[in-house]
Amino acid sequence: MYELWLFLHVLGAIAAFGFGFYAPIFGMAAAREPEHGNWYMRASKRVSNGVLIPVAISMAITGTLLVVETGGMRRFEQLWLTTSLVLYVVALGIIFLAQRPALAKVIELTSGPPAPAGPPAPAGPPAEVPALLRRLRLLGYVLLFLVIAIVALMVWKPVL
Repeated sequence: MYELWLFLHVLGAIAAFGFGFYAPIFGMAAAREPEHGNWYMRASKRVSNGVLIPVAISMAITGTLLVVETGGMRRFEQLWLTTSLVLYVVALGIIFLAQRPALAKVIELTSGPPAPAGPPAPAGPPAEVPALLRRLRLLGYVLLFLVIAIVALMVWKPVL
C-alpha cells in the first residue's frame, strides 16, 4: 500500500501545486493583454475550485496514510515531517484567508457590462485593482517558496 499512497501523494502534489510554477508566466501575459485579465482570473478561480484545492486537501489524506503505513504517530518526532506539515497548513491558510478573497475581489472589480456606445469611457481598471494584483503576485511567490521548501524537506529529510 505504501507505493500506492506515495504515488497518489506525489501525483497530488504535481496536480495541486504545479500550476503555481506557471501562474507567473500567465499573469505576465495577462498584464500585457489586460483585456483578457478578467478571463484569466476567472479561469484560475475555476481551476482552483475544481482541481487545485480539492487535490491539495486530499494530500492531507494520502500523507496521513503514508505516515500510518511507515511507522504511525512516532513519525511526527521527525522534525522535517512536522515542519513540512506546518508549512502545508500555512500555505492552505494563505490560500483560503488571503489569496482567494483577493482573487474574488479582482474578478468582481474587473467584471462588468460592455462599455456603452458613445464617448469612450475612461481607460483602465478601478484604482484598487493594481494593488490587489500586486498582492496576488506576492502571495503567489510566497506559496511557490513554501511548496519548494516542502518538497526539499520531503526529498532530503534533513535532521533539523
